[in-house]
Amino acid sequence: MRRCSSSLSLSLVVLFTVCFGATATDTATDGAIRLLPGSSGAVGRPWECCDYVTKDPIISRPPRWRCNDVVDKCSADCQECEESLAGDGFVCDDWIFSLLEPPVCTPRPWDCCDFAVCTREYIPNCRCGDVGESCPSNCKVCEFVESDPPGYRCLDVFHGYPGPRCTPFGSVKAISSAQLLAST
Repeated sequence: MRRCSSSLSLSLVVLFTVCFGATATDTATDGAIRLLPGSSGAVGRPWECCDYVTKDPIISRPPRWRCNDVVDKCSADCQECEESLAGDGFVCDDWIFSLLEPPVCTPRPWDCCDFAVCTREYIPNCRCGDVGESCPSNCKVCEFVESDPPGYRCLDVFHGYPGPRCTPFGSVKAISSAQLLAST
């Protein structure tokens, strides 16, 4: 029985060394363990923000993300820069690991939103149901809402999370999503 457990321990040590020894190295100068250049995290993020992000369908923790934005020139941190399919620029094919979705480059059509309606996707498509005296300046589609008092609502759909609330939680009059959708 002892022979079996000692060989199992040795097997686990060998497996651990094979799996993780390929991604780390010990430098002779300062003894610090660093990731090799091909490993994740060794280089800076190849993009600061992304409007067309793709989450890797393979389940990993943390998830992997790739940006499909077409740019004039890939950043210096991009390892795999390829010409876009349309030929109008370049796309960085690098994957990054992050617990949070990468930030979007395009600003939201609203600064804040109390009554957001979003799809249930990992990165949702959201619309703000707030009615105000006017629509935000960067809103493309604005509708007049006949309510008391009359107001305006932005009908733009934003790919990403709706952002911060306009008023503190609890101070807003409760409204059901059915009432919100019925008013549109």
